[in-house]
Amino acid sequence: MDHGVCWDEKAVYRWVINFLPADDFRTSLLSGLALLEASLVAKIATMDKPLALADTFETLRPSIIAFASRIVSLPAGQRPLVPPIIGTGFFVDKRGIAVTNGHVIQALQKLPPIPGTGKPSAFALVFTKILETSEKHRIRTLYADIRGYKRLAKVETRGRNYAEQVPDFGFVTLNIRDVPAIPLASVPNLLRPGLDVATAGFPLGNEPLQFYGTVNQLMPILRRGIVSSVLPFDCRFPHGFTVDIMSQGGASGSPIFALDQPLAVGILHAGYKGTNFTYAIPSHIVAGGLPAAFNLDAFDTTGVPTLEEQTAIADREEEGTFGFEQL
Repeated sequence: MDHGVCWDEKAVYRWVINFLPADDFRTSLLSGLALLEASLVAKIATMDKPLALADTFETLRPSIIAFASRIVSLPAGQRPLVPPIIGTGFFVDKRGIAVTNGHVIQALQKLPPIPGTGKPSAFALVFTKILETSEKHRIRTLYADIRGYKRLAKVETRGRNYAEQVPDFGFVTLNIRDVPAIPLASVPNLLRPGLDVATAGFPLGNEPLQFYGTVNQLMPILRRGIVSSVLPFDCRFPHGFTVDIMSQGGASGSPIFALDQPLAVGILHAGYKGTNFTYAIPSHIVAGGLPAAFNLDAFDTTGVPTLEEQTAIADREEEGTFGFEQL
């Protein structure tokens, strides 16, 4: 009988950049986690008490983005309301680095170019914080161009891998910076069956945003559940986990986070057909992949507009658009 051994020490990440031949990016899993540990501990230490889920979601919501297409096919004379949403993602670095599923990246790169210009049609919808004045509440929906992709090609481990052989995640660099990022949990023994968690994203794509025939929603959908299982069993750093939350198209790439603090514990990955539980990738694996994919100390954002600058441009426009082209 094969007795399970849960590796939790070293992993080697290999990346595909824009589907072109790429250099190998190598790092140990634990060294990648160490880069984030200090800031994570400092953030948690400043919290006076656990947050209610509503407060946690309010904190995380501006970090959750939707990946969409500027091209929509409609009957003649029909005006588009919301661009087709391909999947969900969330910022993991304030310089505009977001994480999503690898299959979402593949879908984005297969979108046809914009007719006439040949520019990519894929982009990201960024929803700002709610802006309050004495007269009204306002949220801005910004669209950010995609600067590049890094899709995971291979992970080498010391021993047997009990999850997907190539974890279904990758990074998307957007043309926006100084954005709110969600910290990635990397502490041992965090993911255990029974842990209360929540997730937020865009299940069913753009349909819920236009349910009543107009644009009636400008925020991700929040859901909660528990960790149902960990792969292969309880250990310091599980290879994967499941939650009792149904996965639907458009929700791929959604963050899974703690109820009482703004901290990602994983990324939604794939639903098990015919059930209401979903497979997820632990955040410590994503955290280890981030410094493997980027030289974070030398990450260049020259010429990239800030979130504040993008919002100011939107504020000057009386009628904003979602930034898509109608065919």
